[in-house]
Amino acid sequence: MKDEEILAHFDGRGTAEITLLGLDVLQNNKIAAVAYEMGYRLHSRDIVTQGQWHLVYLRDDSPDVRRRTQDTLNRLRSGGPLLPMVWPPATTPNGAVRPVTAEQAASARQGMAAYESHGSRGLVVIAALFGIGSLLLAWVARQVPAASVALLLGAVAMAVVAVLVPRWMKSWYERSRRLVDGFEQQRSRRWGSPPPPPPSAPGAGPADPAGNRS
Repeated sequence: MKDEEILAHFDGRGTAEITLLGLDVLQNNKIAAVAYEMGYRLHSRDIVTQGQWHLVYLRDDSPDVRRRTQDTLNRLRSGGPLLPMVWPPATTPNGAVRPVTAEQAASARQGMAAYESHGSRGLVVIAALFGIGSLLLAWVARQVPAASVALLLGAVAMAVVAVLVPRWMKSWYERSRRLVDGFEQQRSRRWGSPPPPPPSAPGAGPADPAGNRS
């Protein structure tokens, strides 16, 4: 799906419905990033099969989102990119901070929304069911010591996972939140071309486009 095709779905209509087929499902994060720039939020995602997804986005009319949308439209009218290109601050040493792309931020937002809606209880329940199943099988196989012990160890492992999953998911959520916050901070600095090199120190030669001094 080309950028123009994606953008055409977010033309100001109240509801945008997109059906992804085949390899187009790999563009889910890009579509989410474009939707974010154009002021839409994901309402539902129906995964019919691995190669067929149906997405429904709703226009968000809150003031902050409308301002972001207007900024995006202004950027496009001036010949800027569809998705903002961001860089770390000029004062950051090279390699110390990795820029966050719009698609990475979109993926993190979707994961955060899922966590906020469902938490970690689904994974906890799955781990608990596996643990209970292992205990039952261990009892059935009690006449075979090796198999019984292996199943008991599996039950213990599932119990540990059930206890630790909420902590792991919370930690993952916080990392995703920091990633999204980092993107918004970078986005607020500038879009388009990379920041210019720092000014020359007294006596220093001119800088090349990469910022190196002669």
